[in-house]
Amino acid sequence: MIGVFVNLGQFDIPTGMAGFMHLNSKIRLDQLLLDQGLASDIKEAGALVMAGKVELPDDRRSPTPGMQVNVGAKVITRTGKKYVSRGGDKLVQALDRFNVEVNHAVCLDVGASTGGFTDCLLQAGAARVYALDTGRGQLHHRLLNDKRVISIERTNIVGFKHIFENIDLGVVDVSFTSLEIVLPAVLELLSQRGQVIVLLKPQFEAKKSEVPRGGVIVDPMVHAAVIGRFLKWAVDRNIRIRNFLSSGVLGEKGNREFFFHIEPADDG
Repeated sequence: MIGVFVNLGQFDIPTGMAGFMHLNSKIRLDQLLLDQGLASDIKEAGALVMAGKVELPDDRRSPTPGMQVNVGAKVITRTGKKYVSRGGDKLVQALDRFNVEVNHAVCLDVGASTGGFTDCLLQAGAARVYALDTGRGQLHHRLLNDKRVISIERTNIVGFKHIFENIDLGVVDVSFTSLEIVLPAVLELLSQRGQVIVLLKPQFEAKKSEVPRGGVIVDPMVHAAVIGRFLKWAVDRNIRIRNFLSSGVLGEKGNREFFFHIEPADDG
C-alpha cells in the first residue's frame, strides 16, 4: 500500500491518520459552537448551551459551556434563527416582494456589519458577495469562512473602485449617512442590467427638526416627507424606482424603515 505522509516534528504520520487525530482532539463546547459559526461570540455560545438549545446526539452527557468535546463532534442547535442577524429577515421580504433573482448573481453588500444581508443573499443562491463596511471585525465568523464572501473592511464605498467585476445586485443598509451620498458610488459598479435594493432609514435622512429626542420617528408625515425627498432626488439623477416596501421588521430602536428597488434609468 502506498502511503502519503506529513511531517510532524520528529514523526511522519499518514495524512489520513493526521486528519483523524485532529477530529478527535478536544475543545470546549462553547468554542466549538463559535468555530462552527453557530454563535456570534463566546458569550452567545455559552448562553445557547445554558438555555438548553444545544444537543450532542453522539454524547450522553448533559451539555455545559466548558465541557470538552471532540473537534469533529456533531452539534445541533435549536435557535430558530435562519440568518446571522435580523438584517436577513428584513431583506428576504424585499427579495420576495420585488421578485429579484439572486441565484448565480454577483452581489455587493454595502454596510454589511454582522452580515445579515450577506447571509440572506448566499442562502438565496448568490455566486459571490462582496461584504463592505467602514467598520472592522463585525462580520460573522461563519461568513468569514465562506469562500463565496469577500470581506472588505474599513472601507467607504464612496470613491471605492477595487471590485474588478460588474455587480448584478447591490444591497445597501447604512447608518449615520444619507443614501444620497452612498448610492451614486454603488450604481457605478453595476453590470448593464444591475439593480439595487436599498434600506431607507428615515432617522438618518430626515431634517434635524423632524427627528424627536430619542431618534425614533413615529410621525407618518415625517416618513412621507423623507420618502418624497428621496424620490425627487432619485428622479433628478435619472434613477428608476421599480418598487418600494415598508419593512416588516422594525429597526433596532423601533424605527420604521423602507426598502426601495432601484436601477439606473435607460438613457433617452
